[in-house]
Amino acid sequence: MASLLFFAVAGFIILINFNNVIDNDINDFLVNREEIATTQLVNDIPIEALNNYEQIIKISTNQEEIDNLMFTDTIVYDIIDDEFHSYRKLNVIRKIGTAYYDISIFKSLIESNLLVVEILKPMLMVFLGLLAFLILGNLFISRGLWRPFKETLITLKNYELGSTQSIDFSKTNTQEFNQLNNMLNIMIEKIHYDYLNLKEFTENAAHEIQTPLAIIRNKCEILLQSEKLTDVELKPLKSIYNSCLRLSKINHGLTLLAKIESGAYDNSEKIDITEVVKSQVQHYIEVIELNGLMIETELEQQIYFDINPNLIEILVSNLIRNAIKHNTANGKIHIITLQNCIRFSNSGNQSKIDTYQFRRFNRSNKNSLGLGLSIINKICLAYNIQLKYSYENGLHNFDLNF
Repeated sequence: MASLLFFAVAGFIILINFNNVIDNDINDFLVNREEIATTQLVNDIPIEALNNYEQIIKISTNQEEIDNLMFTDTIVYDIIDDEFHSYRKLNVIRKIGTAYYDISIFKSLIESNLLVVEILKPMLMVFLGLLAFLILGNLFISRGLWRPFKETLITLKNYELGSTQSIDFSKTNTQEFNQLNNMLNIMIEKIHYDYLNLKEFTENAAHEIQTPLAIIRNKCEILLQSEKLTDVELKPLKSIYNSCLRLSKINHGLTLLAKIESGAYDNSEKIDITEVVKSQVQHYIEVIELNGLMIETELEQQIYFDINPNLIEILVSNLIRNAIKHNTANGKIHIITLQNCIRFSNSGNQSKIDTYQFRRFNRSNKNSLGLGLSIINKICLAYNIQLKYSYENGLHNFDLNF
């Protein structure tokens, strides 16, 4: 493109210089014609005998600017063509003898303008040809030059972190791209190794933690059923038991989040989301009634979506539990299906819920684990489900847009 710019600037400079040359030639022609006209006046040739393109007027008053050549561009009506044409005009006042003459010499600019156009045409054609050549050549060269890079991008796009197959980049004739592919191979192998270690640690930690927690919980249940313990002894025991249950739920929630983030739930199938909601509502109906809440459902609109069956149940279950947990006394829950959307609404005081609330361990209720909304958000992100929150007319609304 630098050569194209150079050519354009050079062409512009040449055109300007050419115009200047033509202007100088026209001016010289006018000066010569004026000298001839002056000579004719000196030789007492009548004014009427001079050329039609020379206008000479005898003036009686003295003029201050004598012998001062003035060049101007003007238009003159041509009787033959019946139209106006561009002319260059030379005007000067001469003193011949004791008389003063206002001399005007005219030169048509039609020929010079046509000459400029004729010169400009091939220059423009060469410029456009060079422009087309550079664009096509640049596209052709770029396509071949960047083909290895695009192949690398496609390979990276198709690579799955949990895959057992190693990534394979194509060999190229460009040393820089080969170096890039080698470095990417090293980085991906390290990431894959760290991923497997983290996955193994998560699975082992989840399994190993659950076992002692189950033992502690069972021992606490046995002790709580004992009639020999006093109320003073039962109080810390109940605290231990509740903490054990809470720790077990946290462990389960963190394990679930880790599996979602690692893509462990990859077996998707077409699910009737409306039926899942109906099933989960029936599952929680007793809990809802025990909390003194009223539930209303409008589930006429059927929604189908490709998702893991277990995750959609977890998603709907967490939204219903969230509606139960963060409700008011004698409040209500409203679930409605719209066009490719399900809205979970519950009564409650207005509180600010933003993206910060969707992070793990951030909670507005001290009795909450702080994982529910985070799990909901992770599932939605994994399957490109748009999750929206709003507060209207005393209701907290969570919309799932499929």
